[in-house]
Amino acid sequence: MVILGKSTKFLLAATMLGATAFGSAASAQTAVIDEVIVTTTRSDSLRIDNAGNIATIDPSETVNLFPVEMLNRAPGVHIHRGSGQEHLTAIRSPVLAGGAGAGSFLYLEDGIAMRAPGFANVNALMDAMPQADGSVEVVRGPGSALYGSNAVHGLINFISAPLDESGTSADLAYGSYGRHALSLNSAQDHGQFMTRVTLDMNGETEGYRAAQSFGQQKARLEAAWQDGATGYRLSLAHMNLNQETAGYAQSLADLDDPEDAGELPAACQTVNVPAYENEACAKANPNGDAYRDATATRLYVRMVTDLADGATLTLTPYLRSNEMDFRMHFLPGTPLEQNSHYSYGLQAAYARNAGWVSYVAGLDVELTEGALKETQTNGPDQYFNYLPGTHYDFEVEAQVIAPYLHAVWSLSDATDITTGLRWEMTDYDYTNNLETGRQGKLYRPESQSNDFSDVSPKLGVVHRLADNRRVFVNWARAARAPQVTDLYRLRDDDKAGPLEAPLPSSFDSETLDSLEIGYRAVYPGMSYEATAFIMQKENYHFRDGDDRYETNGKTDHMGVELSLDWMLTRDWSIATQLTYAQHEYAFDREVGQVQFGSNPLETITDGNMVDGAPETLANTRLRYKYNERTYLNFDWEHVGSYFMDASNSAEYDGHNIFAVTADYVLSGQSRLSLRIDNLFDEAYAKRADKWFGKDRYFPGEGRRFMARLSHDF
Repeated sequence: MVILGKSTKFLLAATMLGATAFGSAASAQTAVIDEVIVTTTRSDSLRIDNAGNIATIDPSETVNLFPVEMLNRAPGVHIHRGSGQEHLTAIRSPVLAGGAGAGSFLYLEDGIAMRAPGFANVNALMDAMPQADGSVEVVRGPGSALYGSNAVHGLINFISAPLDESGTSADLAYGSYGRHALSLNSAQDHGQFMTRVTLDMNGETEGYRAAQSFGQQKARLEAAWQDGATGYRLSLAHMNLNQETAGYAQSLADLDDPEDAGELPAACQTVNVPAYENEACAKANPNGDAYRDATATRLYVRMVTDLADGATLTLTPYLRSNEMDFRMHFLPGTPLEQNSHYSYGLQAAYARNAGWVSYVAGLDVELTEGALKETQTNGPDQYFNYLPGTHYDFEVEAQVIAPYLHAVWSLSDATDITTGLRWEMTDYDYTNNLETGRQGKLYRPESQSNDFSDVSPKLGVVHRLADNRRVFVNWARAARAPQVTDLYRLRDDDKAGPLEAPLPSSFDSETLDSLEIGYRAVYPGMSYEATAFIMQKENYHFRDGDDRYETNGKTDHMGVELSLDWMLTRDWSIATQLTYAQHEYAFDREVGQVQFGSNPLETITDGNMVDGAPETLANTRLRYKYNERTYLNFDWEHVGSYFMDASNSAEYDGHNIFAVTADYVLSGQSRLSLRIDNLFDEAYAKRADKWFGKDRYFPGEGRRFMARLSHDF
């Protein structure tokens, strides 16, 4: 990787500015009281000594039903929530969709991926169970050598609460649009072992939009026990989701060709403002038959043995099962996808602290069997050539083997160097159950095997300026093999002629090189961090504005992130996360020559901003302690403007949303919380993009409330 020119100057200048501004605040030696993190080393360590960024979130602080609202409090994170549990993620990136969105982010539960590499899902947060977690850790950019596929732009690790004491608690919540939740958590000491059972049932019966609702049930059983030098932890989790989905909203003003207005819901056919700005149109649903039914089951047993030489051996066998049926409302026609995958794997790690160096040597092995079938029952689509019948029906057997080494070297009393290397070998064995070749716009490759080999090096330096202040530099390369949908669910030209679809043999692994420089400090009552980053991505796989796949895209990313948590007075405190970033295309591409009406397709130009990538993000929480029982939180969420297409021809203006939360301690065991979101009833879009000459949105919800009653027994 070569990083030169104005980008490097920007990176260095931004970091020096942040370090100078904050570093002058105090230079005295101060006892460090800092958060303990586990994700980057798979063992307890202080956040201040981490050679890179990491944000920690407490799930108990949220009153909402959706993890999205909680995770957007981290700097550099921008997750678009669609309908129900649907979402698209951005972590130091644009909001990515399809295989790019599924494969660029790694969602973990206690360090184990919730979905198999190659079979990920953009909506994987619906599997998470924050009610059973003690903390959530977010790493922006490539993960450490301990993590492989999908930890490209970032990872999110849901970490279970310690299982060390008995207790029972219950949460009951109710809010606007018939939203409701009941969560039960009970931990018991059985003498020789501890157990904890967590149940969560939540949903919405009405929905903000027509024909929108969901019901979701989650359960988790955990157990922990000790046998001699070996400690055991077992976790069994299950999720079931039944969702009635609302699709994108469009109004007359969102169409380049007014003749298409007849395709809109009646409430939108005469609306001359964007769909999200008109309440009647925003609440309409053009995809009343869309749905999503999904189940997920995960089981692991972690065995940690203390060895005679002071080292630790950790073995974690695990199983996972995922099944989902959903109507693909975001594609032409009425395609129905049925997918599933079943995995079993093993994480093995040997960790030792030799004084001048501490290291972890490990091996991750995973085998997966997956299947995907897509069927369309309606007639041929006029424009897109999606024909009725079975579009795809294939099976894939996947094998991933990844040895790695992660080490922290004590170069001096003030400086540590972190090194890491991961070699990940991925093999796919694909079987096509249908006729090979074209079916209208679509293309089915013949049965075949494909393999990928990726090496991901890491290098970080942490220098202690004082007991409570650190400066760090972190360079990392992330790589991911293509998702199975990237390789085997292809699009071709929509007319007869030579094959134009990329064949699986032409795909390379996506790579991202990242350099970040940061400064962090911890004082009594205040902690802050300033980080600047620059990244370059190659072999970017994504679906373009012609509904076809690009396999060799290139993008550049750079930005500055600031986070501050400050106790202003005895009763007032503030926590804020600020992000400024630029995400640009670094290649040229003519995206089709076909025109629909008078509207040409988008064109990708080197230097254009990537669509779905706001330059500015902010999330600020002002906390006030009224008395010993009453607490108030005031939240401000800022999303800056961003382009809605690769041509940068349409722009969403961004929005500012405010919320207030009141917490009242009823007794030593009970707490009542009330939250009002979108306090000023702002009209906004949770997501905005442009597709085939039409602006489309997921409208933001109006003013809404959620009340929660919690009790510890």
